[in-house]
Amino acid sequence: LEGIGLTSTIPEEIYSSLTRLESLYLNENDITGTLSPAIADLKSIEVLWLGGNSLRGSIISEIGQLSTLRDLSLESNFREDTAGKRGFIMTVPSEIGQLLNLEVLDISDNALSGTVPVQLGDLISLRHLDLSNNFFENQLSPALGKLQMLEVLDISYNWLSSTIPSEYGDMISLTSLSLDYNYNDESGYFTWGMHGKLPTELGKLKNLQHLHLNDNYLSGTLVSEIGQLFLLETLHLQNNFLLGPIPNEYSKCVLLEELLLEENNIDASFGMPEDVCRLPELGLARVDCDVSC
Repeated sequence: LEGIGLTSTIPEEIYSSLTRLESLYLNENDITGTLSPAIADLKSIEVLWLGGNSLRGSIISEIGQLSTLRDLSLESNFREDTAGKRGFIMTVPSEIGQLLNLEVLDISDNALSGTVPVQLGDLISLRHLDLSNNFFENQLSPALGKLQMLEVLDISYNWLSSTIPSEYGDMISLTSLSLDYNYNDESGYFTWGMHGKLPTELGKLKNLQHLHLNDNYLSGTLVSEIGQLFLLETLHLQNNFLLGPIPNEYSKCVLLEELLLEENNIDASFGMPEDVCRLPELGLARVDCDVSC
């Protein structure tokens, strides 16, 4: 039933009549209203897609009773029109940590706020976690470091004021880590974004292909341990307050295609190491110091 123009609210009786249903695809419609506590009647549900609608209100605690759930997608319900702003709001309930079979959680593009729930660290089967484009705040919990099956973590475009926990180096299955665009200084609201130093533990993420930490308030020197990420394809660190020199160890990232370091505090006297310039796949390199690639 995805993308067929459904409107109005979800009838409550649909839940009690579909107790054996394993997959429900209602995404990309124009469904309105709020989630009903009756959703807990979906005792066998494994895939629940409600993204791309006009739902509003909170993500209710009854979601935590869907113990068979593997894929929960509530993304892109944020709307702003004559009726005002809609979408999922408030905090994510702690009960979401009870979904131990969950592999995919996408609640991006809503109006969720508060801190990123520490209980997400209990979702040991999780492979894909997208929290981007919300209003999450404050410090990230080290508990997410327990997610050793996680492949994609995206918490970009939020209002975080956080260091990068060193425990994130324990997410050994990660292929993509995006914490970009958390620095805010507009409309009377200010957040530091991701700040502090780059943890050397990032070098433990041997499967990482994409590291996006740009547009934050990161400081300190560029860490050579990133050169241990031999599968890395894109490294975006631009628009921070990082210092040089650019480590020659980055030349060991032989698959690197994009190296973006501009708008930092890298002294022009350092330049780009020749060995980095010679990387065979490097097609885009930006840095404020002299680049002779």
